[in-house]
Amino acid sequence: MKNAVVKRVGLALALVVMMGCGRARSTPPVPLPALDASAPEAKTASEYLIQPGDTLRVKFLYHPDLDVRLPVRPDGNISLQMTGDIAAAGMSANHLAEVIRERSGDRLRDPEVTVIVAEIGEQKVYVGGEVRLPGFVPYRSGLTPLQAILDRGGFTDTARADSVVHLMVGEKDYQATRLDLTKVLEGEPESVQLAARDMLYVPRTTIGDMNSFVDLYVRRLLPIPPRVGVGFSP
Repeated sequence: MKNAVVKRVGLALALVVMMGCGRARSTPPVPLPALDASAPEAKTASEYLIQPGDTLRVKFLYHPDLDVRLPVRPDGNISLQMTGDIAAAGMSANHLAEVIRERSGDRLRDPEVTVIVAEIGEQKVYVGGEVRLPGFVPYRSGLTPLQAILDRGGFTDTARADSVVHLMVGEKDYQATRLDLTKVLEGEPESVQLAARDMLYVPRTTIGDMNSFVDLYVRRLLPIPPRVGVGFSP
């Protein structure tokens, strides 16, 4: 049972990162607190993160013959003459420009690189766990957790609406928040708005130890570097 859940959540988290749909958060990770949880204020975004399906313009200031306009492939990579494959999904344009500058330095002298996101691909939010149709929801401004869950058919009979996990993925960190949506089902307005690339996971049982849940299902399974900090905010 536990192995099945681990595989299921791990696949969901990997899909979210591969989609790369999202924006970096301005709110820094916070220490893991006690379990009493209420919905947090909506998060804001400060810098767009590249996703598969985006179209990029890469410009070399002193080598215009190397300038290129290219798509980010479904696997999140791009290919450049000077660098080969680069895993661009999840990076900001400035970060990607730095990576290209470093990797092309072996063949170019003091390269100056600019990356522009020319076109943004479709943005999505992932909804998994105990919902009737697990999968992606097209992101739209003002999308709330309950709206996203209803877009995937709503809760199953075994869902725990009081322990919904909201995962927010940034370029260098991610945060997990437990949401109690039972109050929303009873008529309270939602105070949380989702961002593209967020994930919602609806568990079958109450998460008694959120810290352990984050460590087991997020820290070990999300395919981002281990140096990344984790925050759980109530």
